[in-house]
Amino acid sequence: MSISWGKDQRVQFQGAWKLGDWTPPQTSGVYAITYKEDRVNKPKSHTLVYFGEGENLALVGLPWGHECSDWWVDMAGSSSELYVFFHPMPHSTQLERWQLHERLVTEYKPLCNRL
Repeated sequence: MSISWGKDQRVQFQGAWKLGDWTPPQTSGVYAITYKEDRVNKPKSHTLVYFGEGENLALVGLPWGHECSDWWVDMAGSSSELYVFFHPMPHSTQLERWQLHERLVTEYKPLCNRL
């Protein structure tokens, strides 16, 4: 499965993996944490909780070592309800990742990016 985010420029993200089952790849990219707010009536709809980025996603602390993971669980109601998507950006610079990250945060305003 994949999903696109971006209001003017769409960006393809791979996913959705259950966050607790996901092994982050050793590549740079931008990732999104989501949950299903209404699993019964909208089982395919994901609510954005957080956008992050990293030079090596295997080192950003996912799934539960990340500084925001407690907030994500609070938002979703359970750690088993969290999902992750990622947009690989191999050979990208920190500035390139940060610019995409900031654009998506500005456009979607995920709650946990504002904490």
